[in-house]
Amino acid sequence: MKKNTHRFEIYRYQLLPLDRFFQGDLFDDVHSVDQLITRKNEFLDELLQQMRIISGKQTQIIARSLGKSGYFYLYRFAANRSLVRETEEFTEEELDNWPSFLVGIWNHPDKQYIVVEERRDAFQHTDTVTSAIESSLSPKLKRKQLGIYIEPLFKEEEFWEIVNRYEGKITEITFELITPNMANISGVLSDDLKLLAKSSNTARTQLSISAPADSALNVEKSDEQIEGLVKYSSEGGGNISLRAKGVRRKIRTAKTKKSLEIDEVEIQGQNAEEIVEAFKKMLT
Repeated sequence: MKKNTHRFEIYRYQLLPLDRFFQGDLFDDVHSVDQLITRKNEFLDELLQQMRIISGKQTQIIARSLGKSGYFYLYRFAANRSLVRETEEFTEEELDNWPSFLVGIWNHPDKQYIVVEERRDAFQHTDTVTSAIESSLSPKLKRKQLGIYIEPLFKEEEFWEIVNRYEGKITEITFELITPNMANISGVLSDDLKLLAKSSNTARTQLSISAPADSALNVEKSDEQIEGLVKYSSEGGGNISLRAKGVRRKIRTAKTKKSLEIDEVEIQGQNAEEIVEAFKKMLT
């Protein structure tokens, strides 16, 4: 008999200073950008402890904390999805319906993961949830001179499979990179690219390569620059889009998100701390 499992899609967030070239004190006892970067997760931690309502573009989401283990928060989110039913009086009535799903946020400086359970009754796509989280946290982090940027993780192999599938047809590749400030994933990028992003005070850097007219790009995995950009992006450092001859729309790696699965028995039969430990084990 097939086990019932819960599928979670994996995202990474990065916290960046809004202005790397400020003059004077930022606020309270933060006097430099370096201090701000050092304390960025501390400031987010304060907001995660208070998270109750996340306002989406069209749907209200409520959040209930199920517990915390170390730097890892576990929540149950619920989205307002009213139901309309027909009654025995041949009328219709609207009922409140709040399909719920689990969300985990690992606020460790070297991790910074978000995992969102797939629940189609609530949302068709998990990135609707991460967009709502980003929109909800951004104004509050702005008061601390920080921005939050959330991107999905994807398998590097997916990118190279796309390259192989459209060999001789790819005309353009665009890398949209979040300015790196996580040493454990940014080491694959060239120093010049990292310096450019930081010296120009940008949050995102867009790098495009395109072939001459009536030609195609030659993309090789042995190219260290390309491989570094792909690896960084796949770890949640940005996203990649490709254009290919004969394909009208851009092909995006964000559609091939990494995921993990947990047995329903494990979720229902364990407390929050045990579920968190299961997440940590799978994410590392």
